[in-house]
Amino acid sequence: MVKKSLFVGLMPISSSLLFILKGMKSKILLPKGQIRQADASMLGAMQRVNLFPDKVVLFDTTEGMGLDGYMELQAALLVFVEKGSCSVEVNLKKYDMIDRGIFLLFPGQVVRFCEMSPDFKPLCIGASKNMIDELMTQVEDSMRLVLRVQGQPYMHLENEAFERVVASYRFLEEKMETTLDNPCRYSIVKHGLLSIVYECLGHLLTEKRENIATSRREALFDAFIRNVMKKHRDEHGVQFYADELFVTPKYLTTVVENLSGKSAKRWIEEYLALDAKVALKSSSKDVQEIAQDLNFADISVFGKFFKRVTGMSPKKYRQSGEE
Repeated sequence: MVKKSLFVGLMPISSSLLFILKGMKSKILLPKGQIRQADASMLGAMQRVNLFPDKVVLFDTTEGMGLDGYMELQAALLVFVEKGSCSVEVNLKKYDMIDRGIFLLFPGQVVRFCEMSPDFKPLCIGASKNMIDELMTQVEDSMRLVLRVQGQPYMHLENEAFERVVASYRFLEEKMETTLDNPCRYSIVKHGLLSIVYECLGHLLTEKRENIATSRREALFDAFIRNVMKKHRDEHGVQFYADELFVTPKYLTTVVENLSGKSAKRWIEEYLALDAKVALKSSSKDVQEIAQDLNFADISVFGKFFKRVTGMSPKKYRQSGEE
């Protein structure tokens, strides 16, 4: 158990970027393929952390990270790169971060930190799922914004723009340190974080203001993606998600394809294929175990699915250098 004293203020403890808190868990895939949960106990490995329990954490150290392997994020992570560089894989796609860069990650994404320069210095904000849910209820058309940012999670800013974002981070950091006894502390922190979210979305999306209309179709798409993220390992069919949303499979497919350019079935398959790829590359499980974990009827059905989606068999993919 983590002592209660760790949950307040700015604390000197040893370093790690594993910021996962109680309610902000992720799966760490170790080099040997073993999986363990990183939870509140990881706080004991951090050098400096500014924390609001189960909601928000700020940290600015990378010393002794210990981030080998893949992580399936159960929290959002916003990174401002003050100095140096770092390469990171998100859903098996590689990005290179350099100074004055902003990187935004969401729950459910599979992440691996690849290489870091010795002088890499980030400013990081971690937000739990329930905190993100609270914030997103105040952001218009939040799911479509999230999907757009997932497609382009990294942005490099000019000096002045980056300095303004860092100033917002420092302001939030100060408020978290100086409002410990304020009964309105949570509201202060939440609105400070919401301000940063809006500021970063403005940079990550476009310099021009967009009028994004909400509609019943967009709400349906939003609900579909949320359900797929939560349930794709157990439920592979469009019919299930249509029933959950009280529409026909044909209507759901039409709406999803019109808004995203991909069919509902393709969305489900891509989430399944990503899980399968990560398991094949980063765990010691055999193909049959992976097929069972992803709720395929048998290894043959899984093999045919994987080859159809990726173009190669699970065995060949595991042996290949592809990601």
